[in-house]
Amino acid sequence: MERVATLWIGERFSFLEHLCLKSFADLDPKPIVYHYGDLKDIPGYVEARDAREVFDAPEIYRDPITRSVAVHADLFRLKLLQQTDQIWVDADAYAVKPFQTDQGYLFPAANRRRQRIMNGVLALPSDSPALAEMCAFAFDSDLVPPWWPEDQQRAYLQIFGRSTYWSLPIFCFGPPMLFHYLFPTPEHARAVSRKSLYAIPLRHRTLWNESDRDKLEFLDWQNQTSIHFYGSWFRKIFKDRAINPGSLVDTLLRKHGIDPDDHPI
Repeated sequence: MERVATLWIGERFSFLEHLCLKSFADLDPKPIVYHYGDLKDIPGYVEARDAREVFDAPEIYRDPITRSVAVHADLFRLKLLQQTDQIWVDADAYAVKPFQTDQGYLFPAANRRRQRIMNGVLALPSDSPALAEMCAFAFDSDLVPPWWPEDQQRAYLQIFGRSTYWSLPIFCFGPPMLFHYLFPTPEHARAVSRKSLYAIPLRHRTLWNESDRDKLEFLDWQNQTSIHFYGSWFRKIFKDRAINPGSLVDTLLRKHGIDPDDHPI
């Protein structure tokens, strides 16, 4: 399996991150976790590295309202792909099978209706033309999204005066940007099916904690590459709720030896 890497901003992992990172470690080799020095509970099955090796930003970019670090993670992801041959994985991505790229490419097919390409699992070769364009937009442009209609661009600039990491919509450097720069290119032919990387669609999230695991069989998840647990939704479901015996989450936690009581949400 090729090396996977993620970024963690915070002092500790919940049992979700422990589960997902351990799933990669059990397939070998160790997943890489980049952090800015604030991570305390570093398990032995990950390789911890200084995030400044990849993105030595002057600050952690947080949404001014929600305080989400999604923008910082999106920018870090671009730098990681540009500088390494590692596969980016969100810390809530669970590995069912070893990850393999196609000559450096690993990403799901575009959702044409919504004009999005999901970026929870992403690999592009460092010489990817689409990656170069995304980096140019993110780090060397006026930060006005070229995929917006002209009237939206004008209205946005009238309100904010200029575009910044703080004023843009929180996921601007994620799926919409990926779609704009990757979908129209020959590189999109390298895409794998969305199902292979996101084996259980978000609309079926109630099945994560369903005691009757047979109800998941129609998704054929065991023959896919990964499951995305969508951390914000996962926390809503399990924050004050018991994990049902026999459920998918219970089964996976037992498989990888993760005790949720040791790492609460």
